[in-house]
Amino acid sequence: MFDLRAAGVWLPHQVTIAWTRNSRPIIPEVERAIDAAWHAAAARLGDKLFDGPMCRLEQWSATPDRLELTLSRTSYRPFLGTNLFNAHLADTHGRDALANAVGLSTALQTADGYLLLGRRNDAVAYYPNRVHPFAGALEPRERLDVFDEIHRELYEELGLTPMDIVATRCVGLAEDRSLRQPELIFIASSRRTKTELEEQLDRTEHIAVYPVKAERAAVNRAMTDPVLTPIAAASLALWLERS
Repeated sequence: MFDLRAAGVWLPHQVTIAWTRNSRPIIPEVERAIDAAWHAAAARLGDKLFDGPMCRLEQWSATPDRLELTLSRTSYRPFLGTNLFNAHLADTHGRDALANAVGLSTALQTADGYLLLGRRNDAVAYYPNRVHPFAGALEPRERLDVFDEIHRELYEELGLTPMDIVATRCVGLAEDRSLRQPELIFIASSRRTKTELEEQLDRTEHIAVYPVKAERAAVNRAMTDPVLTPIAAASLALWLERS
Protein backbone atom coordinates (compact mmCIF):
# COMPACT_ATOMS: atom_id res chain seq x y z
CA MET A 1 0.00 0.00 0.00
CA PHE A 2 2.70 2.49 1.00
CA ASP A 3 6.38 2.61 1.88
CA LEU A 4 7.89 4.85 4.55
CA ARG A 5 11.07 6.37 3.15
CA ALA A 6 11.85 8.41 6.26
CA ALA A 7 10.34 8.94 9.69
CA GLY A 8 11.20 11.42 12.42
CA VAL A 9 10.07 14.68 13.96
CA TRP A 10 11.25 17.78 12.14
CA LEU A 11 10.34 21.37 12.96
CA PRO A 12 10.48 24.21 10.43
CA HIS A 13 14.16 25.05 11.01
CA GLN A 14 15.07 21.38 10.51
CA VAL A 15 13.66 20.98 6.99
CA THR A 16 15.89 22.43 4.29
CA ILE A 17 15.41 22.74 0.54
CA ALA A 18 17.99 22.95 -2.23
CA TRP A 19 17.23 23.39 -5.92
CA THR A 20 18.74 21.63 -8.90
CA ARG A 21 17.87 20.97 -12.53
CA ASN A 22 15.17 18.49 -13.48
CA SER A 23 16.89 15.15 -14.14
CA ARG A 24 13.92 13.28 -15.68
CA PRO A 25 15.24 11.76 -18.93
CA ILE A 26 13.37 12.37 -22.16
CA ILE A 27 12.34 8.92 -23.36
CA PRO A 28 10.11 8.74 -26.49
CA GLU A 29 7.83 6.02 -25.08
CA VAL A 30 7.30 7.99 -21.88
CA GLU A 31 6.66 11.25 -23.75
CA ARG A 32 4.05 9.52 -25.93
CA ALA A 33 2.34 8.20 -22.81
CA ILE A 34 2.30 11.71 -21.30
CA ASP A 35 0.79 13.16 -24.49
CA ALA A 36 -1.89 10.45 -24.65
CA ALA A 37 -2.86 10.83 -20.99
CA TRP A 38 -3.01 14.61 -21.27
CA HIS A 39 -5.21 14.53 -24.38
CA ALA A 40 -7.56 12.02 -22.73
CA ALA A 41 -7.80 14.20 -19.62
CA ALA A 42 -8.40 17.30 -21.72
CA ALA A 43 -11.27 15.57 -23.49
CA ARG A 44 -12.90 14.87 -20.12
CA LEU A 45 -12.12 18.07 -18.27
CA GLY A 46 -11.74 20.75 -20.93
CA ASP A 47 -10.81 24.14 -19.48
CA LYS A 48 -10.63 22.65 -15.96
CA LEU A 49 -7.34 20.95 -16.87
CA PHE A 50 -4.35 23.13 -16.01
CA ASP A 51 -0.65 22.41 -16.32
CA GLY A 52 0.29 23.98 -12.98
CA PRO A 53 3.83 24.13 -11.56
CA MET A 54 4.96 21.39 -9.16
CA CYS A 55 8.15 20.32 -7.39
CA ARG A 56 9.98 17.13 -8.32
CA LEU A 57 11.85 15.24 -5.60
CA GLU A 58 15.37 14.64 -6.88
CA GLN A 59 17.09 13.54 -3.67
CA TRP A 60 16.50 13.47 0.06
CA SER A 61 18.45 12.82 3.22
CA ALA A 62 17.07 12.29 6.71
CA THR A 63 18.72 12.33 10.14
CA PRO A 64 17.10 12.82 13.56
CA ASP A 65 18.01 16.50 13.36
CA ARG A 66 17.41 17.35 9.72
CA LEU A 67 15.40 16.50 6.64
CA GLU A 68 17.10 17.72 3.49
CA LEU A 69 15.15 17.86 0.23
CA THR A 70 16.64 18.50 -3.19
CA LEU A 71 13.94 19.64 -5.61
CA SER A 72 13.59 20.63 -9.23
CA ARG A 73 10.72 22.16 -11.17
CA THR A 74 8.14 20.04 -12.94
CA SER A 75 4.45 20.47 -13.72
CA TYR A 76 1.11 18.72 -13.61
CA ARG A 77 1.24 17.49 -17.22
CA PRO A 78 4.14 15.03 -16.81
CA PHE A 79 2.88 14.13 -13.33
CA LEU A 80 -0.53 13.17 -14.73
CA GLY A 81 1.07 11.30 -17.62
CA THR A 82 3.49 9.31 -15.48
CA ASN A 83 2.74 8.90 -11.75
CA LEU A 84 -1.04 9.26 -11.99
CA PHE A 85 -1.81 7.09 -15.00
CA ASN A 86 1.38 5.35 -16.09
CA ALA A 87 3.44 4.66 -12.99
CA HIS A 88 4.24 1.24 -14.47
CA LEU A 89 6.67 2.99 -16.82
CA ALA A 90 9.13 2.92 -13.93
CA ASP A 91 9.29 -0.86 -14.25
CA THR A 92 10.81 -0.51 -17.71
CA HIS A 93 12.63 2.82 -17.55
CA GLY A 94 13.38 3.30 -13.86
CA ARG A 95 11.70 5.62 -11.35
CA ASP A 96 13.55 8.65 -12.76
CA ALA A 97 11.28 8.43 -15.80
CA LEU A 98 8.38 9.57 -13.60
CA ALA A 99 7.63 13.18 -12.67
CA ASN A 100 7.80 12.32 -8.94
CA ALA A 101 6.02 15.49 -7.85
CA VAL A 102 5.99 16.02 -4.09
CA GLY A 103 2.68 15.84 -2.24
CA LEU A 104 1.84 17.22 1.20
CA SER A 105 -0.53 15.53 3.66
CA THR A 106 -1.63 16.22 7.23
CA ALA A 107 -2.84 14.07 10.08
CA LEU A 108 -4.95 16.85 11.63
CA GLN A 109 -5.75 16.49 15.32
CA THR A 110 -8.77 18.43 16.57
CA ALA A 111 -9.18 20.15 19.94
CA ASP A 112 -11.66 17.48 21.04
CA GLY A 113 -9.44 14.49 20.29
CA TYR A 114 -10.09 13.37 16.71
CA LEU A 115 -7.85 12.83 13.72
CA LEU A 116 -9.56 14.37 10.73
CA LEU A 117 -9.29 13.17 7.14
CA GLY A 118 -11.38 14.18 4.14
CA ARG A 119 -13.80 12.13 2.02
CA ARG A 120 -13.03 13.12 -1.57
CA ASN A 121 -15.74 13.78 -4.15
CA ASP A 122 -16.12 11.99 -7.49
CA ALA A 123 -14.67 14.85 -9.56
CA VAL A 124 -11.08 14.80 -8.29
CA ALA A 125 -8.32 13.58 -10.60
CA TYR A 126 -7.30 10.58 -8.51
CA TYR A 127 -8.75 8.51 -5.70
CA PRO A 128 -12.32 9.80 -6.16
CA ASN A 129 -14.73 8.91 -3.35
CA ARG A 130 -11.85 7.75 -1.16
CA VAL A 131 -10.65 9.06 2.20
CA HIS A 132 -7.43 11.08 2.01
CA PRO A 133 -5.64 13.54 4.29
CA PHE A 134 -6.19 17.23 3.78
CA ALA A 135 -3.42 17.74 1.33
CA GLY A 136 -2.03 19.29 -1.80
CA ALA A 137 0.99 19.42 -4.05
CA LEU A 138 4.18 21.31 -3.29
CA GLU A 139 4.51 24.24 -5.67
CA PRO A 140 7.78 26.03 -6.48
CA ARG A 141 8.13 29.46 -4.87
CA GLU A 142 10.98 31.91 -4.50
CA ARG A 143 11.27 31.21 -0.76
CA LEU A 144 9.75 27.78 -0.38
CA ASP A 145 8.82 26.60 3.11
CA VAL A 146 6.98 23.29 3.32
CA PHE A 147 5.31 24.34 6.59
CA ASP A 148 3.92 27.49 4.97
CA GLU A 149 2.59 25.32 2.16
CA ILE A 150 0.82 22.86 4.46
CA HIS A 151 -0.70 25.77 6.40
CA ARG A 152 -1.90 27.24 3.11
CA GLU A 153 -3.59 23.94 2.25
CA LEU A 154 -5.28 23.79 5.66
CA TYR A 155 -6.56 27.33 5.19
CA GLU A 156 -7.90 26.63 1.69
CA GLU A 157 -9.60 23.35 2.61
CA LEU A 158 -10.71 23.99 6.20
CA GLY A 159 -10.40 27.72 6.81
CA LEU A 160 -7.70 27.22 9.43
CA THR A 161 -5.66 30.35 10.19
CA PRO A 162 -2.25 30.37 11.91
CA MET A 163 -4.04 31.26 15.16
CA ASP A 164 -6.08 28.05 14.85
CA ILE A 165 -2.98 25.83 14.75
CA VAL A 166 -1.17 24.92 17.95
CA ALA A 167 1.77 23.08 16.39
CA THR A 168 2.86 21.44 13.15
CA ARG A 169 5.57 18.82 12.75
CA CYS A 170 6.87 17.03 9.68
CA VAL A 171 6.97 13.35 10.61
CA GLY A 172 7.81 11.44 7.49
CA LEU A 173 8.28 10.90 3.81
CA ALA A 174 6.02 8.19 2.39
CA GLU A 175 5.42 6.76 -1.05
CA ASP A 176 2.16 5.47 -2.46
CA ARG A 177 3.14 2.16 -4.07
CA SER A 178 0.58 2.43 -6.87
CA LEU A 179 1.38 6.04 -7.86
CA ARG A 180 5.01 5.93 -6.71
CA GLN A 181 4.58 9.52 -5.60
CA PRO A 182 6.62 10.93 -2.71
CA GLU A 183 4.50 12.53 0.02
CA LEU A 184 5.62 14.62 2.99
CA ILE A 185 3.47 13.77 6.02
CA PHE A 186 2.74 16.27 8.79
CA ILE A 187 0.95 16.15 12.12
CA ALA A 188 -0.88 19.37 12.99
CA SER A 189 -2.80 20.15 16.17
CA SER A 190 -5.77 22.50 15.90
CA ARG A 191 -7.63 24.65 18.40
CA ARG A 192 -10.84 23.88 16.50
CA THR A 193 -13.19 21.00 17.24
CA LYS A 194 -14.35 18.32 14.82
CA THR A 195 -17.75 20.01 14.47
CA GLU A 196 -16.25 23.43 13.85
CA LEU A 197 -13.94 22.08 11.16
CA GLU A 198 -16.73 20.12 9.53
CA GLU A 199 -18.74 23.34 9.26
CA GLN A 200 -15.76 25.14 7.71
CA LEU A 201 -15.00 22.42 5.15
CA ASP A 202 -14.55 23.66 1.59
CA ARG A 203 -16.52 21.13 -0.46
CA THR A 204 -14.71 21.78 -3.74
CA GLU A 205 -12.69 18.57 -3.28
CA HIS A 206 -14.28 16.90 -0.25
CA ILE A 207 -17.87 15.99 0.46
CA ALA A 208 -17.35 15.34 4.17
CA VAL A 209 -14.82 14.84 6.93
CA TYR A 210 -13.76 11.38 8.09
CA PRO A 211 -13.11 11.53 11.85
CA VAL A 212 -11.07 8.95 13.72
CA LYS A 213 -10.84 9.07 17.50
CA ALA A 214 -7.22 9.91 18.39
CA GLU A 215 -6.74 6.68 20.33
CA ARG A 216 -4.49 3.80 19.33
CA ALA A 217 -7.27 1.20 19.10
CA ALA A 218 -9.49 3.43 16.99
CA VAL A 219 -6.65 4.40 14.67
CA ASN A 220 -5.63 0.77 14.20
CA ARG A 221 -9.23 -0.11 13.29
CA ALA A 222 -9.46 2.80 10.84
CA MET A 223 -6.30 1.70 9.05
CA THR A 224 -8.09 -1.49 7.92
CA ASP A 225 -10.86 0.48 6.18
CA PRO A 226 -10.43 -0.08 2.41
CA VAL A 227 -11.81 3.38 1.67
CA LEU A 228 -8.55 4.93 2.93
CA THR A 229 -5.95 5.88 0.32
CA PRO A 230 -2.42 4.59 0.87
CA ILE A 231 -1.29 8.03 2.04
CA ALA A 232 -4.21 8.26 4.47
CA ALA A 233 -3.05 4.97 5.98
CA ALA A 234 0.54 6.26 6.04
CA SER A 235 -0.51 9.41 7.91
CA LEU A 236 -2.31 7.33 10.55
CA ALA A 237 0.66 4.98 10.83
CA LEU A 238 3.00 7.90 11.46
CA TRP A 239 0.59 9.34 14.04
CA LEU A 240 0.69 5.98 15.84
CA GLU A 241 4.46 6.02 15.75
CA ARG A 242 4.54 9.48 17.32
CA SER A 243 1.69 9.09 19.83
